Amino acid sequence: MLKTYLMENYGYDEPIFLNNLSVEGLSDNAVRQSVKRLAASGFLERYDNGIYYIPRRGGLLGKSYLDPSVVIMRRYVQNKSEIYGYVTGISFANQLGLTTQMPAVIEVVTNREATNGRMITVGTQKVRIKKPAITISASNAALLQLLDSIGQAEKYTELPMKETIETLISYMRKKRFTKEQLSEVSSALTGATAKKMIEWGVIYEFTS
Repeated sequence: MLKTYLMENYGYDEPIFLNNLSVEGLSDNAVRQSVKRLAASGFLERYDNGIYYIPRRGGLLGKSYLDPSVVIMRRYVQNKSEIYGYVTGISFANQLGLTTQMPAVIEVVTNREATNGRMITVGTQKVRIKKPAITISASNAALLQLLDSIGQAEKYTELPMKETIETLISYMRKKRFTKEQLSEVSSALTGATAKKMIEWGVIYEFTS
C-alpha cells in the first residue's frame, strides 16, 4: 500500500520527509515501520535523518543520488502544490546575472522558520534560513525575492551600478509585477529599499 502511494505521490528522486508523510488508513507508527521495511528492502534510500527517496537503479553508479538542492527546495521553498519560501542573497544575484560568484551558503527566506536567521546543513550544503517579514505565497514570492535583491544589490553585484539597475528593471519587465502586488507586500518593504526603488526608477516599472 505505502509503496504504491509513494510511487504515485513522489516518484523517483524526490525527497520524502517522514515527519510530513501521512497516509490515509495507516497510523504514523505504521507508516514509520513501513518506511523502515522499504528502506531495508532497497526500494527506499535514506538520504538523511527523516529524509528518504526512491532511487533509480542502473547507470554508472548503480543508483541515483538525491540532489541536496532539491531537498532544500522541497523543505523550505516549494513543493508540487505550494510555495512557502524563496532563495535570496548571492544565489539569486547569480541567477539575475549580477554576479558570477557561487555561494558557499545558500540563503532562504521561508514560512517554515520562526527565527531571524540560523545556519543548518542539508547533506553537505550549508543553508541559512530565516523567517519572512510577511507570509510568503505563490502570489508574492517572486516580488518579495526581487525586493530583497534590490536591497542587497550593492552588496553582491559585480556590474557597474547603471548595468545593475538595468538588469533589475529588465527582470521586472519580464515578470510584469503590478502595482496591486506591490501594495500587497508594502508592509515588508524597508525604507532603504523603497528609497532605492524611487532613485533607480524601479518604482515606475510596476504595471497597472
